[in-house]
Amino acid sequence: MATHAPSFGTLDLPRPGRAALPLLALAVVALALEASPELRLAGLAAAACFTLAAAVRVERARAELRAIRRSADRLILASATGVEGSDIVRWRALELVATPTRQGLARELEQALRRVDPARLPSASPLRRGVARRHEHMLRRLEERMLDGRPVTARGVLLLRRLLREPGSPLYDEQAGDLSRALAHVLLELDP
Repeated sequence: MATHAPSFGTLDLPRPGRAALPLLALAVVALALEASPELRLAGLAAAACFTLAAAVRVERARAELRAIRRSADRLILASATGVEGSDIVRWRALELVATPTRQGLARELEQALRRVDPARLPSASPLRRGVARRHEHMLRRLEERMLDGRPVTARGVLLLRRLLREPGSPLYDEQAGDLSRALAHVLLELDP
């Protein structure tokens, strides 16, 4: 049975690569002016301007896409099931539970586990090594869960990202609460 990607026909998400194509095409056309000795400098200058404009357009599209993702993430975290709402929320939920995202989080967990290894010298990492070392088994369970192929929830993935990346998480800040409780909560939230 063939599976098809869900259709989000109403979405008009920014596409950074596509945003630059028209300007890059103009840059190529401007380079063609280089064939004429009188227009060589003008062609190079125009190509440089179009290339710079393409780079600006790509960065603006990326920034807009990041903002859309942040808004959808807030809605997913606020929802009990994590996938209710608009097409954007459903699109973002699918993006979060996709294999590349899960593999990336597993790599981040592995890096954290390497940093808490007692055989390694302490680094400049703000990770609370002693506390994290005491909860190594739970961190390993999270890493295994990201790689085991069973379905996960978008909300659980966001909570794990928050735990690994935010300086105010119990993994980095002792004022943020109990790490054991936070890890157990993420494990629970990952299950659909």
